[in-house]
Amino acid sequence: MKYFSLSQSYYKVRIIVTFCAVTILIVLILSFLSYRFVRKLYLDQLSDQVNIVTKMISRQIDNKYLDLLQVGAPTNSTVNYFKKIFSENLNNGFHSQIFIFDRNLHKIISSDPGTSKEGPETLLLLNQKEINGLLPGESKVSFPFKGDDGKWYLWGFYRLDNSYWLALKENAAKLERVEDFAAEFFYIGLGGIILTLFVAWLMARTLIKPIDHLVEFSKKIGEEDYHAAVPLNTQGELKILADSMEKMKKDIEAHNKEKEKMLAQIAHEIRNPLGGIELLANLTKEDLVRENNSSLTGTEYLDKIICEVNSLKSLITSYLNFSRPLPANPGWFNINNLLKEVGENLIINFKKKNINFTFKNDIEKIYFDRSHLKQIFLNLITNSMESMNNNGNIYVYVFEENKKWKIIFSDDGPGIKKENLLKIFEPFFTTKKDGTGLGLAICKKLCNENKAELKAGNNKEKGSTFIITKDVRQA
Repeated sequence: MKYFSLSQSYYKVRIIVTFCAVTILIVLILSFLSYRFVRKLYLDQLSDQVNIVTKMISRQIDNKYLDLLQVGAPTNSTVNYFKKIFSENLNNGFHSQIFIFDRNLHKIISSDPGTSKEGPETLLLLNQKEINGLLPGESKVSFPFKGDDGKWYLWGFYRLDNSYWLALKENAAKLERVEDFAAEFFYIGLGGIILTLFVAWLMARTLIKPIDHLVEFSKKIGEEDYHAAVPLNTQGELKILADSMEKMKKDIEAHNKEKEKMLAQIAHEIRNPLGGIELLANLTKEDLVRENNSSLTGTEYLDKIICEVNSLKSLITSYLNFSRPLPANPGWFNINNLLKEVGENLIINFKKKNINFTFKNDIEKIYFDRSHLKQIFLNLITNSMESMNNNGNIYVYVFEENKKWKIIFSDDGPGIKKENLLKIFEPFFTTKKDGTGLGLAICKKLCNENKAELKAGNNKEKGSTFIITKDVRQA
């Protein structure tokens, strides 16, 4: 199971964030501009309509009646004249009120019979500057405002002469619908953001997936898995990179084979004289024994020579095993039987140090190279024994967890120094006086050959633990 890691998904996250940020900004800007465009279009149309109506009404007014308004309070005939014009042009669906007002913003004659004539019209005060700025014959439309009834309106003003203005209160009910567009544009933008996130994730996945395959391929090369196949379906620059990595893999494999041949040749050249030295030492020893009438006196140096020759031969074999391990030949086998076999092979060593070896197995069979796993078991358990004092415990537990096989080796020895935990699997690293530093390195390499992972750590109280993990789906 792969867990999401921000550090391992840097470019994927960067693509998603960049793409989303740009697209979300575009969606928000377009939504805002669309709303402003619709609002402006409606207000421009309504303003033109108000201008036309105010001018049309002004043309219907006879100037002599305006002169009569200068005399004083309008007579009934004058009021009726204006109200007739107002009623002929009044449309409750659009024009809610028409009236004439003076320079003090007092209503003189209005289409609304309930309007008070005392004091200036409050709503006109907000537009006093624009009203006073009009010349006779000019018209002006105010910004939209909300009336006492909570509805939207526009003022249309037309200056009739030096003393009087015509006002038209236009119903802007559709502006409420336009304002509702703001919420609709918000939801459109939200939908666009969600769609953007999905598309960004899809694009990042499509773009990064080939890179992930190349990363996995490079890891396998690093683990010396030269049977790994180069990722398919790569295009463009990634295809060039994949081909370069494939060539690098073949070059490394060829170099390793050349190195293995050279090591084998060196080992062969060293083994031949060592074999001759061993043979001559044994013959010399036999001659000395015969001359001394079966006495072993004087053969101590020859015994040391033979012992050192055997040590050199064993060391050369270890070098060869590390540099050129046998390829894995995995198969199904009973791991319980293998653990019993290992215990029997080491029983003498256990008795010498009074070490208690126990194991528990929850898996009947495992898919692994049996000879490789036996060698790993022997190396790990022997390492534990050599690091422990007398009367110790070694415990092996085999089980399955999260679709992985796990084999845990645990002891109650001194543990591993913290600074050595990252070095113990390196070739030739050892803390033992006579160690070669290849035992754990060989274990690591054999695990890699079987597509398994080997890790080490210390227990909370005392001792160390080694864990072999293998995916059950790789069987």
